[in-house]
Amino acid sequence: MASAELVDLEITNGVAIVRLNRPESLNAVTLELLSDLRDALVDLPEDDIGGLVITGAGEVTCAGMDREIVADPAYDEKFADDIDALTAEVYDVLSSRSYPTAVAARGALVGIGFILSLRCDFLVVGEETTLSMPEVQFGIAATEAVPYLEAIVGTRPAKEIALTGDALPPERARELGLANRVVPESEVEATTRELVEEIAAHDPDAVGRLKAAMGDPMA
Repeated sequence: MASAELVDLEITNGVAIVRLNRPESLNAVTLELLSDLRDALVDLPEDDIGGLVITGAGEVTCAGMDREIVADPAYDEKFADDIDALTAEVYDVLSSRSYPTAVAARGALVGIGFILSLRCDFLVVGEETTLSMPEVQFGIAATEAVPYLEAIVGTRPAKEIALTGDALPPERARELGLANRVVPESEVEATTRELVEEIAAHDPDAVGRLKAAMGDPMA
């Protein structure tokens, strides 16, 4: 089961809110947190869930992978395999669920948090939130994210985002189709929840069939 210290789970009106819970570290992801996130998603009672929102405790949704991990010169030898295995399970849950999934981003959505949002159906971003995929700046090639990023924004914007690692302001993210909505920081989670609840109120079979029709770029 997920650890209450690192991942918090709340289910209200059939919508699961999965909250990263390392606010003192801006919800930077460790192997332990990633494992708990995997457990929280895998353990969701699918028959009782009509939608999913992923967010973070505090003012920053996710500052990316913990710097002690990504800045380690021995990243490939010490961490890469475990991270790849855990993220594959997380992404499999997100891509296989017929109900709507969303990320509510406040403050910053960086690295693994940004990549995770590419596997969800929706992204709601705060007006002061920045998004980035800076892995290349640490010598890490996040190749598994590229098809999903490219499917959303197109080839040239995807190259700019992935190859520079530079941050995107919220309005640019919306222009590119990364963000569905940009709202005040204080309204991010409520807006995301309302969007997911609205879709969850529709016939679940119809929602699932529509999602399946839009496909997976790697399928």
